[in-house]
Amino acid sequence: MKLSWKIELFALIVLAAMAGIAIYYYPLLPEMVASHFDIHGKPNGWMKKDIFYLMMGGTNVFIYLLLTFLLFIDPLKKKIEVRFNNILFLRNAFIIFFAVIFFLSLEAAREGVLNIDLFGIALGLLFIVIGNYMPKIPQNWFIGIRTPWTISSEIVWKKTHILGGWLFVLSGVFYLVCAALKINSLVPLSAILISAAFSILYSLFLYKKIEKSGNAQ
Repeated sequence: MKLSWKIELFALIVLAAMAGIAIYYYPLLPEMVASHFDIHGKPNGWMKKDIFYLMMGGTNVFIYLLLTFLLFIDPLKKKIEVRFNNILFLRNAFIIFFAVIFFLSLEAAREGVLNIDLFGIALGLLFIVIGNYMPKIPQNWFIGIRTPWTISSEIVWKKTHILGGWLFVLSGVFYLVCAALKINSLVPLSAILISAAFSILYSLFLYKKIEKSGNAQ
């Protein structure tokens, strides 16, 4: 597997932009900042500014390193190699999402309230991107709908990710609509959880069906 310098450069630019935003906001924030919010965006948890920075900024760096290099030790890396760039594009979507959340969190730490609407839009767009890329993810041990049945059968993996992709796109669109209409965020979040649960159950159902036919490969 080879890394594409264009894809990596984009990810590194996003991380560098996060660092620049962090430097800008640091003197603007109090020593204790709001770090957790309820479904209405009101703060209900606080932490020291330095720890907040370490957690929020470190999360994206960790995601970059994890989703970039963990796949190199995957037992199924030969299958990954053909579509490695698809996984890297998906990784970049996560990095962008967490960069947006980092910015919203810094604003929330300064203003004392989280912009729930923008958070919902960012999450909805993330799930639309995830849903579009899920059918393009090759069978692997680390990314995707990883159940005993999808790992055991490539057929089950492909069909589960096609269905899961559609469900995640629909959930993402539903999240965007709910954010626009200012509907309680627990409603679209429930749709995402149901989509994930249904995809898992579908992989079991499909595996059992194929197993009965004598071909669960």
